[in-house]
Amino acid sequence: MVRVGIIGAGIIAERHLEAIAQHPDSQLCAIADIVPGRAEAAAKPYGAAAYTDYIEMLDSEKPDVAIINLPHFLHESCALECAGRGIHTLLEKPMAMTEGSCQRIIAAFEQSGALLQIGHVQRYIQVNRKAKQIIDSGELGRIVMLDLYRTAKYFTPSRPRWFLKKETAGGGMWMNLGAHCLDKTCFLTDSTIDSLTGQCIYAGVPEEADVDAGAQAFVRLSSGITATVTVCGCNAMVPGEQINIHMTKGSLRIHGSSLRIYRDGKEEAVDIGEYPAPFVAQWTDFMQGLKQGKVLCNDGKYAAHIVRHIESLYK
Repeated sequence: MVRVGIIGAGIIAERHLEAIAQHPDSQLCAIADIVPGRAEAAAKPYGAAAYTDYIEMLDSEKPDVAIINLPHFLHESCALECAGRGIHTLLEKPMAMTEGSCQRIIAAFEQSGALLQIGHVQRYIQVNRKAKQIIDSGELGRIVMLDLYRTAKYFTPSRPRWFLKKETAGGGMWMNLGAHCLDKTCFLTDSTIDSLTGQCIYAGVPEEADVDAGAQAFVRLSSGITATVTVCGCNAMVPGEQINIHMTKGSLRIHGSSLRIYRDGKEEAVDIGEYPAPFVAQWTDFMQGLKQGKVLCNDGKYAAHIVRHIESLYK
């Protein structure tokens, strides 16, 4: 049985807790969170221990695996603590705020021999998996180009305040949701990013914040495919999430959780079928990787290249 410790009991931790509970070979042993009572509330249904200090948790519980769900500026220091103890780690995206931090994390895990996977969960989302299946089948030919558009009201009262400062978040909409968009682009095209140009936007950012409200980017991929990525967190934006994949024999459109094919002047809806919940599927891959002694996808090198290209627009 793999004993798992969770570091950070925020909203995303709930998804990880469900995934751990559903896997027959994993068990939650402890949760750490600096907010008094939050770790206890999350740990109690699973009969796990609760801590306010994650280092104390790591030393006392000695988990086999740690899942890190902390603010971005704490990713590096926490990951290094886990690597130093030889603890296999699932680290939420973005891997870190800078490529330099990513490289230090990679080096530490290489030295320790522990496995490191980054939580780029887009490739586990059902509609994305179905779109990838159609792309790989070749029925619509090869990809020519794609465009991705994602918006959300970013500066809401409920958003934790650390998201609003560059020193703690690394950036705004581009750092946070841009990481998802770039990962989805790479997943659908079987590519990595060769180069990226564009510009961040700061219109509509509240006075208390010093991060971006979004960005537009033109992306050149290793496969030779090009893509445009637009993310916007202004309150006045058109709401939605959509990606159009233009191919030689037709097109695919992912709109929210729906998928449609366009070809020969006709439009058809696609049944996306059944697939495990994204965090359950991610955890299944992580656990399988532990058995095989390797990271199956989203290793540190891949995640660092996402951060490098996010960082390039800020520079």
